[in-house]
Amino acid sequence: MYMSNREQIIISNIPKISAIYFALLENGYDYYAMGRSRGHISNIQEYIGTEKIAAPFFAAVKQNTCEVYPYWPRAAILETASFYLSPDGSHFQDRDALRNQIMNASNIADRERDQRLWDWIAGFPTALSEILDCEAFRNYLKWEEKWLDAQNLRHGTELRAIKNCLDVCVSRYSSPVQDIQIVINPIKCVYSADFHMYGNRFVFCSGIFRPESVIHEFLHHVVHPAAVEIADIVTAASLIYPDIDESYYLSDDSVGRLNAFEEYAVRRLTTDVMNNKFPKELISYLKELV
Repeated sequence: MYMSNREQIIISNIPKISAIYFALLENGYDYYAMGRSRGHISNIQEYIGTEKIAAPFFAAVKQNTCEVYPYWPRAAILETASFYLSPDGSHFQDRDALRNQIMNASNIADRERDQRLWDWIAGFPTALSEILDCEAFRNYLKWEEKWLDAQNLRHGTELRAIKNCLDVCVSRYSSPVQDIQIVINPIKCVYSADFHMYGNRFVFCSGIFRPESVIHEFLHHVVHPAAVEIADIVTAASLIYPDIDESYYLSDDSVGRLNAFEEYAVRRLTTDVMNNKFPKELISYLKELV
């Protein structure tokens, strides 16, 4: 049974992902300040400029393919890539599996995963290892772990509610997930949230803890196959969905329209399940949305 070996979900970190955002911080990442308190901003600013490492590699995370968040998709791709590294981060363990995952992702445009991406990402193990080995990052990580302890004390009630909600979703919607990890990074933009499926473990990663965001990202992996099943209906309708940014439509082809619909459907479903309205069957639910 889902998470039978754990009574409660906790907020945690993954040092490799922490190192990614520490490196971005040292290379001009200013999204850490958006929506943050003055005290939080001040704490993060203490680490800016403490060490300049691997600037050419991490500077290339920022692009111009996504106007609202120029670190998409490469920051998220590096998060994904971290799961395919050796324990010490020195080399890739299964680069082919990483490539397959990125190439099959429905929310990344082809121009964002062409040969330029793969030429660049080859340098990730070396660049990340430099971060993991530096004293400045180790000092930062000690502060981050204390910050996470405070987050768990603050959000205990919401974490229990998330587990209860996901228990129902896993059971009702045939999810393969057996464990969930909520990774909150104090540098990552509070408006950026990504999820990763690593075996049967679901990993949520964001810059802030919001229960609705965790549920939203979790529901993507159950809505996606159901949306693909009715892809012909979705693409034939060719609708514009309310409050869905144009970036979700990608190149506005059939893949882009399905991606935009999935985002819209997940938002609607998130609202429903958080109000204890769990559809009995997803295909019918999605057809009604179309």
